[in-house]
Amino acid sequence: MSYSAFQESLQDLTSPGAVTAAVQKWVQMAQQQQPGDDLGDWMWLAWNAVISAAENTPVEQQDGLLLLLVELRKQEVPNRSVGDQKLWKDLPNLGMVARDAYNFGAFSPDSPEEGAKNDRLVGFLARLTGAVARDIDVETNKAKVSGDFALFGLWTLREVFEGIVDEQGRALGEKEFITADGELVQGADAQIASHAVNQASLWILGAGDYLWKLSKANTEFEQNLGIPGPHFKNRGWRGFNKERWAVWKRGFEKAQEWVVGEEAKKRVSDVVEKLAKLE
Repeated sequence: MSYSAFQESLQDLTSPGAVTAAVQKWVQMAQQQQPGDDLGDWMWLAWNAVISAAENTPVEQQDGLLLLLVELRKQEVPNRSVGDQKLWKDLPNLGMVARDAYNFGAFSPDSPEEGAKNDRLVGFLARLTGAVARDIDVETNKAKVSGDFALFGLWTLREVFEGIVDEQGRALGEKEFITADGELVQGADAQIASHAVNQASLWILGAGDYLWKLSKANTEFEQNLGIPGPHFKNRGWRGFNKERWAVWKRGFEKAQEWVVGEEAKKRVSDVVEKLAKLE
């Protein structure tokens, strides 16, 4: 089955009926695969088609694509899996493909076109996280939930408001743009910093309710995945918590004073309003 077959199924997801038809198409395509086959490469084609569609669709127009994945999570195709992940309910390998595509360098000076693509992907993964996590009890659910990219959100929020790091939380020694108090560093490029804050905003707008629940539950991650950025390197953080949440909240509040660009200004304002309501 070719990449183009997945692409074609994503062309017109503007109505619930179109989404239902696409879900049925994906189930049929999975049924056509031989039981026991290694479907890893096939999954790579499927998810790259989804990632490409997300990157090229404005966040506000991604409802159909989002609903497709939500509905796919309700479908289990007998004897079709990748390892112990079942099609489609476990969205096998989506996390791996998304991680390859996701630009964790929020301050990277991308071209405007690439920056816009990454913003759309950030917005999509944030909204997907918010959608699949809506009914999760964070106090009792310990299993990994397919479509939950909260850790990506933590990494973006960490880089924007805690200092620039790599994916393992190690300081890169690069020029900083935003201080520990959320202010713009003197002489820093406000355009680049505003783009980074805009990406952080997308996580709060798309999945803020869930990230706040994780923070109240002191949700931690293994190894160094959730450690703090260099501005707060002496804190014992290993994931989400209220103290860290307060740092991010203060960062958004301060960003209102210096962020540039109408889109970024609007989103930061919406985030500050949402954060006030969450608490």
